[in-house]
Amino acid sequence: MLNESLVGGSAEPSIEQGESSDTIVPKVESSETIKVESSETIKVESKDGLGPKIESSPGVEAPVSKDSDKKQYSLRSKDKKALEEEKKLQQDQLNKSLLKQKTHNVIVQSRLKPVPFKHLDLYNFGPQQPQISPAFTIGDKGFYQTDDHPFNRRGFKYKPCQPNPIFKSNLYSTTDLSPFKVRISHFDRSNGIAFNKDLDTVSTNQGWRSVRSNVPIREGKYYFEFNIISANDPSTKGHVRVGVARKEASLEAPVGFDGYGYGLRDLNGQKMTLSRPKEFMSLKNDSDLQNFKSNDTIGFLIELPDLKKHREALQRFVNEKQSEKPVKLDESPAKKKRKTKKESGHYDEFKFNLHDNILRDQIPIKYKNALYYEQFEYTPTKQMDHLLNPVTVFGEKAILEEQNNLIHSSQNIPKIPNSKIIVFKNGIEIGCMFEDLYSFLPVKFDDDLIEETISNSKQDQNSNYRNTDDGSLGYYPMLSVFLNGIVGLNPGPDFKYPIKDDLVKPLSDRFDESIVEEWMWDLIDEIELEYLDSFE
Repeated sequence: MLNESLVGGSAEPSIEQGESSDTIVPKVESSETIKVESSETIKVESKDGLGPKIESSPGVEAPVSKDSDKKQYSLRSKDKKALEEEKKLQQDQLNKSLLKQKTHNVIVQSRLKPVPFKHLDLYNFGPQQPQISPAFTIGDKGFYQTDDHPFNRRGFKYKPCQPNPIFKSNLYSTTDLSPFKVRISHFDRSNGIAFNKDLDTVSTNQGWRSVRSNVPIREGKYYFEFNIISANDPSTKGHVRVGVARKEASLEAPVGFDGYGYGLRDLNGQKMTLSRPKEFMSLKNDSDLQNFKSNDTIGFLIELPDLKKHREALQRFVNEKQSEKPVKLDESPAKKKRKTKKESGHYDEFKFNLHDNILRDQIPIKYKNALYYEQFEYTPTKQMDHLLNPVTVFGEKAILEEQNNLIHSSQNIPKIPNSKIIVFKNGIEIGCMFEDLYSFLPVKFDDDLIEETISNSKQDQNSNYRNTDDGSLGYYPMLSVFLNGIVGLNPGPDFKYPIKDDLVKPLSDRFDESIVEEWMWDLIDEIELEYLDSFE
C-alpha cells in the first residue's frame, strides 16, 4: 500500500512500512516521479553515501530530483532579472533627476567626483611638510631645497589640501604649509632655486632662476621690500633682479624677460619688460641712486584699482573691439548663422564670466603619500609671445607699443587703468617704474573674432583652459638670482624703510586675506555641489 505522504510537503523524509515487508517508501519534496516497469527491486543510494538506502518494488513510482539540471537555468534567469531590475532602477533615477531639473529650471552636467579619502588620512590631519635637504652654502648662509612635492609646470599647478568630513560632496578642503606667512612658494619656483629655512631668502649656483611669492596682489595698494644681500659686487659674479610678475611668467628666466613681468636690474638700475631694458635709476643725478648692490633695500609700492573698476575697463575694451569688427559684404543680417560647437563653447565661457565667477577646477591627488589639489595653470599666449619675439615667419618685424606706430597685436592687449609700480631705494623714492600694467583678468566675450585678438583668451599650451578666473590671478612679487646672488623678501609689517601713507597696506596682510578667500570659496563650492548632487 502506497503511503499518502509520498507527494506531501514535509521537509524531513519519513520512511514507513506498508503491507509488504519488502516495500519501503520515501517521503521527499519533489513531486516528479519515474515509473518502474521492471519486476526487479531497484536500489537507490544517495551520491555521498551518507543517506539511507531506498528500495522500490515493482510498479512503484520512485521520485528523482532534477535540481542539478535546473540550477544552471535558474542562475541565468536570476542574473538577467537582476540586470533588468538594475537598468530599470537607473532609468527611474534618471527620469526623476530630469524631472527635478526641469521643475527647477536647472541643467546638471556630470562631474568628476573626488576619490573618497581613507580613514588613515584623517589621523594624518594637516598637510605633510616637505622635507628640506641641504643644497649649498654661501659664506655663513646655508640654503636648502625640496623635491618631495609637485612643482607648477607643464600646464598644471598644485596646492595642499586635507580631508574634510564635513564636506559631503567635495570631501576635501584647502590648507597651507608652514611657515604661515607671505613667503616664497614651495610650488611656484624653479628647481634651481635654493632657500633658507624661513623661506624668505633665495639663491642659486646656476644661471638665472626665479621664484614667486605664495600670494598675489589683485587690487589695492601694497608695499614690500627686497633685501639685497649679495649682488652687483666686483668680488663675486652674482646678480639679482626684483619685480612683480603674473602666473604666466617663466621661472627659468629673470623677471622682465617676457611681457608678464616687470623687473629692475641691479647692474645699472634699468627697468625691464619684454627683455628690453630702459633707463630708470640711471636718470637720477645722485650716483648712489643709479643702481643697487649688496646691503641695499629696494621698496616696491604696487597700486591696482579695485576689481570692479578693473572689470568695467575690460568691458569697455571688449565693446570697442566689437565695434571695430569688420563687416563682410556677403553677410546678410537677416540670415541666421548656425552656431558651431566652437562658438557654443565661447558662449559657455562667456556665461562663466558673466557674474565675475571664481571657477576653481581642482581635483585632489596623492603625491608621495601627501594630498594636493591639482589645477590647470595659466600659460603664455600667442599674442604675448609675439611681443617678445616680434619676427614673423615672413620676416616682418613687429613694432612695440611704446613706439609711434602701434601694431595690431599690441593694441589688442587690455591694460589696467590707473595701475602703477613705484620704486624706492633705501627709503628714497626713485619714481614710477611702470604704469598701466597689462590686465590679468579673463575677458568676457561671446564673439569668435575676440578670441583671435584678446591676449589672455586662448592658451596654446593648455587647450583645457576655459578663460576663467580661479582666484590665483594677479601680480606676484618675483625674485630672480644669478650665480650665487642672494636676495630676500620682506612683506612687512616691520619694514626697514616704512612709507607714510595710511592707504598703503603691508604685503603681509595679503596672507590672511588669501586664507579667508580660499575658505570662502571652499564653502561656496561645497554648497553648490551639494545642491547639484541632489539632482542625481
